[in-house]
Parts: sequence; C-alpha cells; structure tokens
Amino acid sequence: MATAHKPGPARTKRKPVDQSLMRAQRQQIIGLLMLLSAVVLFVAPWIVGYPDTAKDAHRNELGVGMIVFFIALSRFFHYPGKWPDLVVLAAGAWMIASPWVISTQNTEVFDGAQVIDVVLGIVLMVLASLSLLLLGLTRRREE
Repeated sequence: MATAHKPGPARTKRKPVDQSLMRAQRQQIIGLLMLLSAVVLFVAPWIVGYPDTAKDAHRNELGVGMIVFFIALSRFFHYPGKWPDLVVLAAGAWMIASPWVISTQNTEVFDGAQVIDVVLGIVLMVLASLSLLLLGLTRRREE
C-alpha cells in the first residue's frame, strides 16, 4: 500500500531583507531627512535673526543648505552612489567645524547659529554615514 500525498506549495527560501526595501530606505527616507535638514539650514538665518556679527555663518548655512538640498533632491530621481554621500559627509563635517573656522564663537551677541551649525552637521554626518552603510549592505547582498 502506497500512501499518496497531495502536492503542496513548494517551500521557498525567504530573503533576510528585501533588496528593494533597503534601496528605497536609502534613497527616499534618507533623502527626505536630508531635504528637511537643508530646509532648516535655509531658514536658520531667519530663525536666529541677522545680527551684524554672524553674517558669515548665515552665508555658510545658506551655501551648505543649497548643496545638501540639490543632492537630496537628486536622490528622488536617481539612485545615488557613494559620491553624493561623501559630499554630504564633508558638508556635515564642515558645518561642525565652521563656527571655529569662521570664528563665530567670539561674537558678542549669541544668536544660536553655532548650535544650529553643530547640530545639523552631526545630523548630516549621521545621515550620510547611514546611507553609506546601507549602500555597502545592498552591494554586498547583491553579489
């Protein structure tokens, strides 16, 4: 006597993490957070005011904000490689160092520009590092 079994669905191996989800996280979620950081850099001069002593810091914020804005905006149209992330990483490092390089810490009126520069520099460096980490993970899993 033979026992007959019904053919069932074939078992498939599940991928640990879906590649398209990791790519979308890197491309869109991190891009959105970078875009929000750029907007904060744009409006930071109006949040803290325009004292005569910190105009260089505000110009610096606007310049870095424009760079990050265009890089973040391009993430929504093209899948970014490592170079845009390295530029954002360098921009974040510059934002952290800029209060000391531009000498805005010696201003007579504290306007909060230094705090915004350092905090957003840290945020940009974390986002760029996270994006580079996700890029490395997706490339490793594609191989």
